[in-house]
Amino acid sequence: MTLLMTLTSGLLWLTAGKTRRDLSGSAYLKSLDPDRAPQAVPRDASRWGEMTAHEVAGRLVRRWQPEDHVAGRELIYFPGGGFVNPLATAHWWIIRRLMTHTRAAVTIADYPLTPEHTYDQARAFVDAVYAHLAGDPRTTQLFVAGDSAGGNVALSLALRVRDEKRRPIDGLILLAPWVDPTMRNPEAVRLERCDPSLRCAGLRAAGVAWAGSLSTDDPQISPLYDSLADLPPTLLFQGGRDIFFADAQLFAEKAHRAGSPVRLVVAPDGFHVYPGAYWTKEGREAYELAARFADDPAGVSGR
Repeated sequence: MTLLMTLTSGLLWLTAGKTRRDLSGSAYLKSLDPDRAPQAVPRDASRWGEMTAHEVAGRLVRRWQPEDHVAGRELIYFPGGGFVNPLATAHWWIIRRLMTHTRAAVTIADYPLTPEHTYDQARAFVDAVYAHLAGDPRTTQLFVAGDSAGGNVALSLALRVRDEKRRPIDGLILLAPWVDPTMRNPEAVRLERCDPSLRCAGLRAAGVAWAGSLSTDDPQISPLYDSLADLPPTLLFQGGRDIFFADAQLFAEKAHRAGSPVRLVVAPDGFHVYPGAYWTKEGREAYELAARFADDPAGVSGR
C-alpha cells in the first residue's frame, strides 16, 4: 500500500463512522434525509470545460465538454450512492478526471433514487438519456461509466442495449460496480472488517427497495446473474478492501468465460471506489488507463 493510500484509508476509518453505523442495520432507509439533494456544480467548472444543461424525460441533465474534446466522443456517467444518495462532491472529482483524461464530453445522469423511486421508474430516464446521445448523428463514440450503484445502473443499461439491439456501447468504465445487490456472497461479510465505509445489511435493504416489484436476483437488478455474454469492452477498477471485491472477481471471471472483453484492475489495498482518491498513485494510474481505453477500448480491455 502506498503512503497516500494508507493515509486516505485511515482518514476514511475516522470520518465514515456514521455511514458504517447507518449501513449496519436493515433500518438504513429510515436514516435518510428526505431533503437530500445533489452537490452543486463546482464553482470552477468552466476552468475545465463548457457546462451546459437540458432536460431529458423531465429531469435536468448536465453535459461537461473539455476544451480538447475529441469530436463525437461522448460519455454518460451514473453516480453511485447505494441507489439512495445523490451526486456528491467526490463524484465531481471523478467526473472531471474522466473528462479530462478521456477527452470525452460527459453527460451526468442523476437518475431517480430509492426509496422514493424504484428501478422501473429510473429505467425510463436512463434509457431516455442513452437514446438522446445514441440517436445524435454527431455521436461517433459512446461510453457509459459509473461507480458503485451507478456502475450497476451502467451495467443494467448495457444488458438492455444488448438485448434490444440498440446502438452498441463502445465501452464501459466501471468503478467498484455493485454487481450483486442481493449481498448473498459470504465473502462480502468477511470483507466488512477491511472496508472503512460499507456494510452489507443496509445495502441489502437499499437493493430490495430499488428492485421494487422485481426479485433482487433479476439480472436487471443484479447483473452478476446475467450470462454476461456480448458485453461491450469493459474496464473495471476494484479495491481489495471493499466488500464488493469478491463479486467483482466473480463478475470478471464469468464475463471472460462468456467471451466478453472485461479487464479487471485491482488495487489490493484500495477501498471502495478508490479512483476517487485522485491524489494517490493508484488513482492517477486508473485515470491514465481510462485515457488509453477511450482511444482503444478493445485493445485495453482485451489484455
